[in-house]
Amino acid sequence: MCIKNIILLSSPVMLGLLSGCANDDAENENESSIQKNAIVEVDILTAKSEPLADPIEAFGTIAAKQSSAIGALVEGPLETMFVTVGDRVKKGQALFQIRQADYKRRVAEASAALRLTEAQAIQAERQHGRVIALAPRGFVSKAQVEQVETDLAVARAQVSQSQSVLATAKQALRDTIARAPYNGVVTARMVDEGAYLNNRFSMGEQSSALQLQELGIVAAIVSAPQARVDDFKRNQKAKVYVDGFDEPFDSFVYIINDRVNPESRTVELRLPIRNPNYRISSGLGARALIETPPENAIILPRSAVKGDSAAAYIFLFDKGIARRRTVKTESIDFERVKVIQGVQNGEKYIKNPPSTLRDGQKVEHKQRKPAE
Repeated sequence: MCIKNIILLSSPVMLGLLSGCANDDAENENESSIQKNAIVEVDILTAKSEPLADPIEAFGTIAAKQSSAIGALVEGPLETMFVTVGDRVKKGQALFQIRQADYKRRVAEASAALRLTEAQAIQAERQHGRVIALAPRGFVSKAQVEQVETDLAVARAQVSQSQSVLATAKQALRDTIARAPYNGVVTARMVDEGAYLNNRFSMGEQSSALQLQELGIVAAIVSAPQARVDDFKRNQKAKVYVDGFDEPFDSFVYIINDRVNPESRTVELRLPIRNPNYRISSGLGARALIETPPENAIILPRSAVKGDSAAAYIFLFDKGIARRRTVKTESIDFERVKVIQGVQNGEKYIKNPPSTLRDGQKVEHKQRKPAE
């Protein structure tokens, strides 16, 4: 009896609640219907295919055209260093000098030995002349003739040998002064005066005294992704951005390394840059934008694309109706994207769809107000 009464008493309340929910649903449906039927003014544009250059971005380091560790051509203690780090030198300019005393002595000894052999050669020639003059009259034997001819040949050979020894000694004396092989900049100094330098690589002695770099032309050595390896051609134009400089430098692809780095999966490229005032130093970071032939692509303003990169979409304009369509895009810059999939040439799209726009909603082209 009590349970029945409770149910009877509760029934009007439940009916009221159910009636209220039904009214709310009806109101929501009406609002949705009104919103869907409302006409939204939007900007409408036509998708067009246009040429788009897709430069290849590569990163690397600035390197000198040439870099040489300048060592001694002859052995000995370093007597004088003529340059220091930062000096700009010309080809043939003296860089440092090895002690010359021993080499001057060798030149003097070789000169004396040459004079001795020349005197011996003169004596051999005179003896040869006397014997040959007597030979027709039978005053000398055939053996004597052969002997003086041999002595003369030996004397002449000794002169030639002494001349070679003297030339070698003089060259060694000249080599005590190391000279710049090209115009460049001294970028490192390994030793000071008094250090013993040799002209061989060994574990216990120093073989290099200076580092010289040619910086009149530098090269950006950059690594580009292997996915673009087929796009690289020699003499492709490029812009190189160097750390510390506001403006890029003009360059081109000069060397393409045929080897792909198996660890980083990149290809090495070398791009020369003229550097007449030595403004660009080796070791600076570099970023290169390598030009490629333009290809036709559909480009949209970034404002037309909604969603995120995994689920991007746009709204097309289809006879007064907004149609949502999923697209795939690639970023070009802060304002534009390149369409990979989802939009055809000639289709109309909504430039900046409002956040409240829904698929299937009625839209119309926004009328421009006349300029005052």
